[in-house]
Amino acid sequence: MVRFRVIKGSRLLLGAAVVVLALVVCLLAFKVFAGSEGDATPVDGNLVETSAQEEEARAALAVLAAPLSQGIEISVLEPSSNPQGQASPAPENEHTDQTVAPLELDPAGEVDIAVGDAPRVLIYHTHTHEAYEQAADDPYVALEAWRTADEEHSVVRVGAELAELLRARGCEVVHDTTDHELDDLSTAYTRSEQTLLSYEEPFDLYIDLHRDAYVEGTGENTLHANGVDYAKLMMLIGKGENFDLKPHYSENYAFACALTDALNAQTPGICRDVLVKTNRYNQHIGVYAILVEVGNNRNTLVEALNAMQPLSEAIAFLLIGGNPD
Repeated sequence: MVRFRVIKGSRLLLGAAVVVLALVVCLLAFKVFAGSEGDATPVDGNLVETSAQEEEARAALAVLAAPLSQGIEISVLEPSSNPQGQASPAPENEHTDQTVAPLELDPAGEVDIAVGDAPRVLIYHTHTHEAYEQAADDPYVALEAWRTADEEHSVVRVGAELAELLRARGCEVVHDTTDHELDDLSTAYTRSEQTLLSYEEPFDLYIDLHRDAYVEGTGENTLHANGVDYAKLMMLIGKGENFDLKPHYSENYAFACALTDALNAQTPGICRDVLVKTNRYNQHIGVYAILVEVGNNRNTLVEALNAMQPLSEAIAFLLIGGNPD
């Protein structure tokens, strides 16, 4: 459905008003000419016109003249892309959305996640321009602080590293580098959803790879282990409380917990506890779907890239089986 709204600045109605004004002037001129032979009544040397046609013309001109002082423009609003017809919730922002209590998993329960050989993995980036601390020896052109369209220095580069490592471990990986931010960060999740829906075949794992925002008091940014500096990782899972179509919360949360445990068993301290928030972050698209925060804006790109080695090992361990390296 196409809707219209009125805003300032259009020339369309101004042009129409000029045409109407010209017609009114012509009508008045005709009346003045006809009045010298017709039924016009002179008053103080002027002609008083009382015809119904003239009054209608003047009324039309008055109606048009009022909004012209401000100007109007008709603009087409895009129809809602929501196929279910549900009301659109407020924009999602994983940095500011409300945190909620996580699901309580049975500590004795086992999560059977392995999907066999060559699991299909999709890596994408809702916030495509997220970048890391500027490096003096390898700077990037910033759109604003810690954001760049340069894919060699943004979180897209980190996704490319993860994709390469997962392929080496037997996964079938698609790394989608579509720019979902464009010029409107607040609606990026709507665009990334359309990207996900464009794939006809489902994936075994959907990874929305992000860079977190630094928060004072959250502890060390970097883990120093085995002679390597790693950016710390964190899984974020959405409950979808503001949506009619809910994410696969319990399955996604169980996977995120298992991945966190596998990472910390392999490289102790590299992964923070799973964070659960109110929105859904497109995690309704399939099982399993997770959002992975790779470091924050105080980390370097090199530290983020280093963290992809243990992350790829833990993911392959869960999806394919065997033992983590």
